[in-house]
Amino acid sequence: MKAQEVRRLIAARDYKAALRGAKDFRLGVTKEQRSVMARGYEAILYADFYRQIGKNPDVCIREGIAVLQEVMG
Repeated sequence: MKAQEVRRLIAARDYKAALRGAKDFRLGVTKEQRSVMARGYEAILYADFYRQIGKNPDVCIREGIAVLQEVMG
């Protein structure tokens, strides 16, 4: 997925699709940023699992979206 498409998804507030596309970006994104975005995407998909391992999925999602907006800003 291209950066332009991810920006369009962010503008449409479709964060699930935007995170899905951006979590694998390599250029201009650190390993930590990719990890946070991937965690946010996975928390959307597997909220119950994240609760089971002691993580708040809502926090993971918010952090993933914040990094997404920072990277794509």
